[in-house]
Amino acid sequence: MGRIHLLSDIVANQVAAGEVVERPASVLKELVENSIDAGARKILVEFNRGGIELLRVTDDGLGMDRSDALLSLERHATSKIRTMNDLAAVITLGFRGEALPSIASVSRFRLVTRQQEAAKENFPGTEIKVEGGKIVEVKESGEAPGTKIEVRDLFYNVPARRKFLKGEQTEAAHLIAQLQFLAVAHPEIAWTCVRDGKEILRLGASENLAIRLSDLYGTPFLKRMKEVPSFEVEEISVHGFFARPGEGRSDRSHQLLFVNGRIVRNNLLSQALREACDGILPKGLQPPAVLFFKLDPSKIDCNVHPAKREIRFQEPSKIKTAALRAAQSVMGNFEQASTGIPPLQEIARSYNVQRREYPTEFFSQQSSLIEEKVPLRSTDIPAKVDIQLSEMPPQSGSTSTSTSNFNSREAGTPFRYIGTLAQRYLLLEEEEGLVLLEVSGALERITYESLIQKLLGGALQSQSLLLPQIIELSPAEASWIMAHQELLAKAGVEVELFGEEKRGVSSLKIDAVPLIAAEIPVATLLQQLVHDFQQEESRSSLKKGKQLLSVEETLARSVSGMVAQAKKLPVGETAAVMLIRDLFRCQLPYSTPSGKPTMIQLSQTELRRKFNK
Repeated sequence: MGRIHLLSDIVANQVAAGEVVERPASVLKELVENSIDAGARKILVEFNRGGIELLRVTDDGLGMDRSDALLSLERHATSKIRTMNDLAAVITLGFRGEALPSIASVSRFRLVTRQQEAAKENFPGTEIKVEGGKIVEVKESGEAPGTKIEVRDLFYNVPARRKFLKGEQTEAAHLIAQLQFLAVAHPEIAWTCVRDGKEILRLGASENLAIRLSDLYGTPFLKRMKEVPSFEVEEISVHGFFARPGEGRSDRSHQLLFVNGRIVRNNLLSQALREACDGILPKGLQPPAVLFFKLDPSKIDCNVHPAKREIRFQEPSKIKTAALRAAQSVMGNFEQASTGIPPLQEIARSYNVQRREYPTEFFSQQSSLIEEKVPLRSTDIPAKVDIQLSEMPPQSGSTSTSTSNFNSREAGTPFRYIGTLAQRYLLLEEEEGLVLLEVSGALERITYESLIQKLLGGALQSQSLLLPQIIELSPAEASWIMAHQELLAKAGVEVELFGEEKRGVSSLKIDAVPLIAAEIPVATLLQQLVHDFQQEESRSSLKKGKQLLSVEETLARSVSGMVAQAKKLPVGETAAVMLIRDLFRCQLPYSTPSGKPTMIQLSQTELRRKFNK
């Protein structure tokens, strides 16, 4: 007997569900997109326990008759396309005919539908119940016109998939975030969301995108943006909102990009937006954006993945030009801005710093946190930077003495401090050539190693705020934060919900922040911590053999990076020497916690080559 056989329909649907249904948010996306395609003008979303126990979507769309309702549960049954020509120019959000049978195969599924015409003629609708892919009941229904789909006990029959779901709070955050994306894409639809029996979101239909963004993400979010008037370039129409100059985030979570009404994650578009901000926005930050692109459906391919998350462009240069123009309309003449004008943050900082001496007490405090100097073996030291750490003289209580000792060739160190460059680099001379030490990277390494020791001994010391800070976040961000209160408490952040959710915006009260990060704006601190923990959560769910960070390492990396950016940089020789000493008392002085170099060497040979000698 042969070894190859056909899979049953139920098994085939469960296999397909592995691509289409990752979590409750994936189910929500597929069901709501069907409602939008059906012409719904009101959509109600209800869920319990993060959507794992129950997820229900009710719309007032066209509805289906009994035969269509039954056929919709068959694989590849769809009303959206019929021929290959239709596939080449898809204008609907759904078209593959895989979502409903896939969802029904891994849940207890109930579909209730009734056509508008049937209601007028007083004809009943249809109710179908499915369990694990098997239809168990079909009967008449007298509910209102439209369609209601109820999904209970997701992955109840596929325990291997269910164990990969996160906690209820995390899954609820993903559901709310997905709903927000869909609501932004379709402001003409009225939305209501009920979580565990409590209404958390009610949005009236509006043609005004600004109102919808304000309702979902709050007024502060909208104030950081500027409207991009509708225009057309390269046969692509664009409109939306883009970040004002100087506004940026460390991630792309506030970049909502829509192509023909479908939200997409596309590196080409994101890179174009970042290019437009070169010279205006500091490196490492991404500009928030809510942009809508509309072009000929035949010029894009959204059939790359069953979940339709990816998209390909037939003419990528045109869509990139459209994205650049959209950013340019807000940023102004970005080409001129990128020819040497420093970033706005650097300009602002230069007025505040004005070559003020860096307090040496900070470096002494950091050194005292690293109690013992860890000697490095010669094999631990890169050949590029040959530093005899064991010969470095011990730190002296006298500033003037330590400076002269450090600069003295008789002191046993191969380095001689020369000066600073652009208030960012320290210039050091050695026998082999010139060494450039980046100050912010050194500060980050020093702070990181001191924080690690503190965290391993418990939580970071916090500082209570004289007046609690109230910040507004989206329900998705607030849900994640409240689910990880203990984690944030370990980082020295005391946070709690403040008041009721209003207009889809949650308010949080911050009572304390880490003492070492007291100079960092509270909102910036919280957003960065949340982003870094979510990134590590995402890595842990994928794994793929990667070395994962512990909670302490993630905390230390996040806080040390922010502290290094917030601290004023040393200017004088005394502060510079203290910084160098504290750096070489670290276990790994040659790189930042993220692996970037803290210093580079330009050898005598390289320098001679530069002068053609």
